Amino acid sequence: MALNFKDSKFKILQIADTQEGKRISPDTMALIEAAIEKESPDLVVYSGDQIWGKTSFKGNKKEVERVLRAITAPVTNRKIPFSICFGNHDRQVGVSNEEQFEIYKKIEGFIGESVNGIDGVGNHVIEIKENDEPKFLLYLIDSHTGLSVGYDNVHQNQIDWYRNTRDEYEQKYGHVIPSIVIQHIPVPEIVELLLEVKKGTEGAQQGFRNHKGKWYILNKDKVNEEGFMLESPADPMENSGEFAAMTEKGDVKGMYFGHDHNNSFHGLVKGVDLGYTQGAGFHVYGPDLNRGVRVINLDSNGTIDTYDLRYKDIVGTKVKEKIRYALFKIMPTNVYDAIHRGIKIVIVLAVIIALILLLTNLL
Repeated sequence: MALNFKDSKFKILQIADTQEGKRISPDTMALIEAAIEKESPDLVVYSGDQIWGKTSFKGNKKEVERVLRAITAPVTNRKIPFSICFGNHDRQVGVSNEEQFEIYKKIEGFIGESVNGIDGVGNHVIEIKENDEPKFLLYLIDSHTGLSVGYDNVHQNQIDWYRNTRDEYEQKYGHVIPSIVIQHIPVPEIVELLLEVKKGTEGAQQGFRNHKGKWYILNKDKVNEEGFMLESPADPMENSGEFAAMTEKGDVKGMYFGHDHNNSFHGLVKGVDLGYTQGAGFHVYGPDLNRGVRVINLDSNGTIDTYDLRYKDIVGTKVKEKIRYALFKIMPTNVYDAIHRGIKIVIVLAVIIALILLLTNLL
């Protein structure tokens, strides 16, 4: 599928981690509507975990289609083309990614494809042209799902597909085509934008799995000034060499991810802008009113610019579902946080009980 620059500009809106069930959050939809209205993107990409929940959907394809049509309605109603990649939660609804992809293909404006012969669903490349020649390529890649412990990585045959595609364009046009990549789970090199610090450092986030026993803050010398990190990266357990492949010829200008809802930052690693996009969904944990979306501006001269849009700035400081919002504000992001937070709750309750008993005895 090919799209076109307008006056040498092209705008992509990335929406990450809506994670809706059968009941859709009006606050999620308000965020998406406001972002599209403000930016008028040329393309919208839903970057994984659009839906989740076995107990919610129970494999009901009609309900899955209803929800997918609803969360993409702000895009389709404006006749904006859109595409998707899958995350680690989509398939948990009991309807396979292959089946979901067929549903997307029925929705007006969907331009996604799925390359045959490689692992995953929805791997494809979109050309963005000027004067009938591609000036940018957008790769959408399936980063797969969880392993028994931790997360999978992009597989070797997907990396080979990227290399072959890149090289075919180079051979045809005499130079590599500037590109960006959007996928759900980040590459391990995202950690190069962080600083390892001592436990107890202000703002430090506890690492887990591959980063167990470590604590991190953002490296302010490398990331955008307004970026934030409220949870440690949940990157793959194994480095498959994906990022190394994408730095071989300098074509990839940026790689943008979702997955870790509480993170929004970006910065250069080996000449590639690596960026997190915070979660957009209000029916799942997230960074309070800093839930948002990412704008990626492409220029036909091969340069990019990116920034996020946050609910508090484009919708406001009020939400419609106040109780759900309050519950998700205290929801832990992972088992380590849950244990840590659980211990704190037990201590607080013990202190309260002790005070009650003491006061009872005094009286």
